[in-house]
Amino acid sequence: MSKVRFALVLAVAVAPSLAHAACLNKFVRRSEGARQVMTLLTGKLTFQEADALSKAIAAKQAPPIEWVDENGKTIARQLGDMKAVRPMPVACDNRSSGAVISVIFQSAAPPAKKMRIKLDDKTIVDFEEQ
Repeated sequence: MSKVRFALVLAVAVAPSLAHAACLNKFVRRSEGARQVMTLLTGKLTFQEADALSKAIAAKQAPPIEWVDENGKTIARQLGDMKAVRPMPVACDNRSSGAVISVIFQSAAPPAKKMRIKLDDKTIVDFEEQ
């Protein structure tokens, strides 16, 4: 696990005040050439939902997640596997918890402080950079 991811996961794990916070959708990224390695913290999916989605994508039963612009146009598609890393204490939409997700996008240009992720045909989530 990279130092950035470890610090991010540690911060979420030890910040009990986040457990009572409003819906949270944040990202941390690092560039590896033309790849953007993303760690997404989202309350829009529980860990179980994120794990089920990653397995469905791997089995080609669901489309890969996408990074999209404000109009819903695809900027980049998921490259490789999406991984549900761990649960997190912040949730949205009456969910019991959220999830930390790891995904790679093929794009030379990094997101600029905000990004939109299309998790499925009905769910587009706005993320802010941590």
